[in-house]
Amino acid sequence: MESLVIAYLAKYGYAILFAAGIFGIVGIPVPEESLYVYVGMLAKNGSISFSGALLALMGGTVTGMVISYTLGRIIGQPLLDRYGKYLGVTKKRLRKSIMHWDLSRSLLAGFFVPGVRQFNPYFAGIAKFSIPGFLALSVLGAFIWVFMYMSAGFLISSYIRIEPEYLAAAGALFFLLFVGHLLFKWKKSSHSRR
Repeated sequence: MESLVIAYLAKYGYAILFAAGIFGIVGIPVPEESLYVYVGMLAKNGSISFSGALLALMGGTVTGMVISYTLGRIIGQPLLDRYGKYLGVTKKRLRKSIMHWDLSRSLLAGFFVPGVRQFNPYFAGIAKFSIPGFLALSVLGAFIWVFMYMSAGFLISSYIRIEPEYLAAAGALFFLLFVGHLLFKWKKSSHSRR
């Protein structure tokens, strides 16, 4: 797998990492952390530049945040008005949730929770969160998030050798555990409402 990733990086450069950053936010909620740890490991063995990979992943992440924020700001509210009733989202519930949701804290810390990081920019756009504040929190949060996981991979590979297949399997396992936890909470809350 390592040779495959290095081959893609050699062919497409850091653009592939930039695209991974974008699709990690705009796409489906998957644990990108395993990729970032792996990229840190590649940087440790000299296959890629740590700073170049950090800038590419961070740039892609921030770009994905801006795309999602823009979509939320432009089409988020009309979509919720039209289809929200099918999801149980009424205007009253949405307004109440947005009023009680600390978007500043969520935008910054939400990077560390799969699913939350993908929906935060949409909600920020729907709530018409200030653009300068959104950009500042997105850049800071993206830097902390990407740097921490890349650094973890960089440091871990100094002491132990982890096969990339195990890292991907661990990421998939954590994602499945997260989804299972969400489903359990949803089922528990639906039973308590009855």
